[in-house]
Amino acid sequence: MPENDSSSHSELASFGDELRREREIRGISLKEIADATKISKRFLEAIERNDHRTLPAPVFTRGFVREYARYLGLAAEEIVSRYNYAAAGDDRIEQSTHLDRLVQPNPSPQRESKGIPPLYARVDRNIYLVIAIVAALSFVAWWAPRFRREARAESIDSVTRSAAAPAPVHVTRTPVKPPPAQPVDDALHLTIVVTEDAWIDLNADGKRVFRGDLNIGDRRSFDAREEFEFKTVGNTPGVTLALNNVPIPPLTGRKTQHNIVFDRAWLRAHAPATEEQTIR
Repeated sequence: MPENDSSSHSELASFGDELRREREIRGISLKEIADATKISKRFLEAIERNDHRTLPAPVFTRGFVREYARYLGLAAEEIVSRYNYAAAGDDRIEQSTHLDRLVQPNPSPQRESKGIPPLYARVDRNIYLVIAIVAALSFVAWWAPRFRREARAESIDSVTRSAAAPAPVHVTRTPVKPPPAQPVDDALHLTIVVTEDAWIDLNADGKRVFRGDLNIGDRRSFDAREEFEFKTVGNTPGVTLALNNVPIPPLTGRKTQHNIVFDRAWLRAHAPATEEQTIR
């Protein structure tokens, strides 16, 4: 096999293996991805095995790769570009128009043909400058008298209004009452501190607020009215949590956990006694 074919197949193998590793780190099964994206599990397995004989035309396969990457929280367009690069040299895959543009060099620019310049291009540029100056002087000569007439009329009108202005009226102002006190903040505040690389999928009041990777040293804060639900927490030992500044005990058990809820009931059960009266 030629050298370029060997490097292309190696790139394909590393591409599928990397997707599988990213999925396993997040504790996500192929069935979960298939159910969410409506992509056949057989095609997802073929992508991870680099079995391109099983996959459909490249234009459809790129769509599968894009949805796969989005579900894992990866940069979808970057992953698709890497698939295109890996698949461009594989003789088992039919190249699409998009791939042809990736591998073809940029066309060399055509030399601009030279001919006789038009008449206006041969006219001395100084003529255009003289015409512009004459036009500007004509405009100033027309505008200056008009401006003096308008300024004189405005001055006379201002004097007339001043003479006819009534004497000032003194008005007693009623003291302004201070605004009412702002209500006490009763929202839930979740703080996440990352001590090891991790991956989370978080909902607040039933709506997704974050899904993706967190790197060591990251610190994130989220607000909710009633509850937070971690759909998935990958690498639980590397995640430290606090709810309204109340530390949450470390998540023990499996390294990847799902469907963990922290709400007002949890906060009432764990908050100090001085704060319980404000948690309703």
